[in-house]
Amino acid sequence: MKKIIYLAAVCFCVIGAQAQTPHTPQPRSAQRQAICDAARTYVVAKYASGPSPQPIVFRIEHLLVKDRFCNMEAVALFKDGSNAAPTYLPDVVFNLCLKRTEDEWRVVAHLSRSDVPTQTEIAQIRARLSTDFPFSVLSPTWRKLLNGQNQ
Repeated sequence: MKKIIYLAAVCFCVIGAQAQTPHTPQPRSAQRQAICDAARTYVVAKYASGPSPQPIVFRIEHLLVKDRFCNMEAVALFKDGSNAAPTYLPDVVFNLCLKRTEDEWRVVAHLSRSDVPTQTEIAQIRARLSTDFPFSVLSPTWRKLLNGQNQ
């Protein structure tokens, strides 16, 4: 009986530790698909210049998840691999912070830009993120910016 309790405690600790470590969901995993679906819905609703001639997919450059938060940097492409920009979507690397609710992922901050943000903009971005948003899921550049470090 003690061995079973010990084994259960070890499993619980390992699972808990894994949940705390930022990770990149595997391609085609349910978690990665759900994140991309939420990002796609947001990007198309906010930026599409009209009806898409084919489905939008992402070429992911950065994706880290920690607990119920994630950061994704990606380029939007058409499903056939051709560029969706600039005729359908802007020519930008989308940088999105997402949070998982009980049943779905939602974009909570949009960091996409073509320039380095000013200190005022950085403060505004920090204010938009919930206080429990883990900067550890951000790319090193954004981590430095939001932590107040120079590049």
